[in-house]
Amino acid sequence: MLTAKVFQSGNSQAIRIPKEYQTMEKEFIIRKSGNCFFLIPKGDPWALLRQCIGQVAEDISFDRDQPALNDLPEREMI
Repeated sequence: MLTAKVFQSGNSQAIRIPKEYQTMEKEFIIRKSGNCFFLIPKGDPWALLRQCIGQVAEDISFDRDQPALNDLPEREMI
């Protein structure tokens, strides 16, 4: 498992990213959820969402045996 190192850079903390994760991006949006940090390319922050939706859409089958509304039994009103 690759790890990133946290260190002080002046009055700020910095994270050294491993060579295997090199990027050409110069700026990222950073989000924190609990103790996890997410780096999102500033130029296209929605790219990851579009990629995830594309992967999920391939896994979902929209073919269902759904009965027609007029084939449903009547419900008793209370």
